[in-house]
Amino acid sequence: MRSKLAFTTLALAGAALTATVAQASSDDSQSGLSFYAGSFVKLVSNVPSPDGTCTAFPAEADSLVGWSNVQQVLAYRTADCTGQAVGLGTLRTFAAGEFASFIAY
Repeated sequence: MRSKLAFTTLALAGAALTATVAQASSDDSQSGLSFYAGSFVKLVSNVPSPDGTCTAFPAEADSLVGWSNVQQVLAYRTADCTGQAVGLGTLRTFAAGEFASFIAY
């Protein structure tokens, strides 16, 4: 009985997270690269077609989703995409204000 309850709890938690991400992004097309505040709750920026150029990182963002045609997001602590790059992938959380610029491809 306990294992069934644990499985049900995990399933509900997963469904809640999926619903939160879907709800947060429903106002914008689920394409390109989206930045969120509140761990995937509030959409703060969407880049419909990332093209590999250095772009300012949204200061209030604390999470991101690469919806389509995004293979990697490289984040930098400098405004000009110089210095050590941090590979964020396409689904990630981080501290708001941690990065100043990014390149997505």
